[in-house]
Amino acid sequence: MNFINDDLSNLIKNINFISKKTALSIQNKNLILKEIAQEIRRRSQKIIDMSHDDYKEAKEKGTEYSLLQRLKLDANKIESCAKGLEKLIDIDDPIGKTEFEKELDNGLILTKKTYPIGVIGVILEARPDAFLQIIGIGIKTNNFMILKPGTEAQNTCSYLMAIVHQIILKKQVPLEILTLLHARSQIDLLLKEDQYIDLIIPRGSKKLVEYIQQNTNIPVMGHADGVCHIFVDEINDVQQSLEMIMDSKVQYPAACNAVETVLINQSVASEFLPLLVSRLDQLRVTIYADHQVSKSLNRAFPLPESWSIEYGDHSISLKIVNGLDEAITHINTYGSHHTDSIITQNSINANIFMQQTDSANVYHNCSTRFADGYRYGFGAEVGISTNKIFPRGPVAIEGLTTYKYHLVGNLHTVSDYADGTKKFKHSL
Repeated sequence: MNFINDDLSNLIKNINFISKKTALSIQNKNLILKEIAQEIRRRSQKIIDMSHDDYKEAKEKGTEYSLLQRLKLDANKIESCAKGLEKLIDIDDPIGKTEFEKELDNGLILTKKTYPIGVIGVILEARPDAFLQIIGIGIKTNNFMILKPGTEAQNTCSYLMAIVHQIILKKQVPLEILTLLHARSQIDLLLKEDQYIDLIIPRGSKKLVEYIQQNTNIPVMGHADGVCHIFVDEINDVQQSLEMIMDSKVQYPAACNAVETVLINQSVASEFLPLLVSRLDQLRVTIYADHQVSKSLNRAFPLPESWSIEYGDHSISLKIVNGLDEAITHINTYGSHHTDSIITQNSINANIFMQQTDSANVYHNCSTRFADGYRYGFGAEVGISTNKIFPRGPVAIEGLTTYKYHLVGNLHTVSDYADGTKKFKHSL
C-alpha cells in the first residue's frame, strides 16, 4: 500500500498484526510471481521510459556516478528481473518445511520448521531492479515488506508497486504485504519501530548503512562497503588474466562486487604490471598505486586516498606485495569482507587464500562480479551480507526465513527424566 502518513506507527502496528494472520499457499505465491514477470515484460518500455526520466532528473541534480548507474533500467535488466522471478517459482516452498524430526522419547516428537521472519523494512538508494528482486523474495517467503526507495527512483518504484498491487489484489492477498513509503522523513520513524519490525535491510552507500545501524535497535542485515580485491599470484594465461581483471572492474564499476584493488605478487610484477597498466589506460581507468608500482614502471601514480576506498567508478588501486601472506593480510586489514579473488595455477596457494581470507565470497580464477544471488542460481537476492553469522554472502530465500522448534508430547514432564524414571532416546 502507498502511504504518506504522519501516523506511521499505527500503520506498522497494523501490518505486524495482519502478517501474523496471513499464510499464502505456494500456488498463490507462484501465480503472483508468474504474473509479475509477465507484466513487467509487457510494460517494459513504459518502465524504461520512467527510469529514463528518473535518471535524467537525478543527473540534473548532480547525483554521483555510482548512484546514477544503479538507477538505470534497460531491457536487459528488466529481462534479468523477470527471469529471477521465474527462478523463484522453481524453488520449493521455503515456508513450513520440516528441517529435521527427532523422537526424544516415546510419544515426544521434536521438529524444526521454517517460518517467515515477519515484517521487514527495506531502505534503498536507487536500484529499481533490486526493488523488484526484494518484492519477489518477500512474496516467496511470506514476509511483509515496508519499502522506502530513494527519491531518485521513487517514480519508477511507485509504478512497479502499482503493477504488483494490481496482481496481488486479484489474488485476494492483503495489500499490506507490500507497503511503499514516499517521504524521507519516514525513515527515522521506521527505524524506531523495533516492537513491530523484525529486520531492516539497507541497500545503498556506506553512509546510508552506517546511519541506519547507528539509529535503530532493529537488527540490520547488509554491508557498508564493497572493497573487493584480486590477488595476482601466478600467471599462466596473461590475456585471460587481464580479461578477468577488466571484467571485475569495468563490466559494471558501480556494483558493490566490482574490484577496487589489485595486488600483484612481486615475482610476476615486472612481467605483468606493464600489460595491466596498458590495458587499464586503454579503458580509461584512473590508476592509483603505491610507490613500488610507480618505481617499477618509472611513472608517478597518485597514492590512493585510502586502501579501504570503494571507488564505484572507473578507478582502481594497484599494489605490489611480497607473496601470498602479505596479500591475505592486506585484504583482511583493508577489505570489507565482501568478495576477493586469487589468480593462480597453484592449488595449494588457492586453498590457503580461500581458507584464510575472511570474506563472504572467496574466489579462485574468476571475476568478483559473480558475487550475486541471480548468478548463484538463487533466483534473486535482497542484498549481500558480510556478517560472519548467518546469513552471509548473497542473501536470498533462506536468508529471509527463520524457524521454530515444535515439540509434541503426551503430557510429558521433565521430572521423569531428571529422577531417572525415563531416559531420552534422541532417535531420528
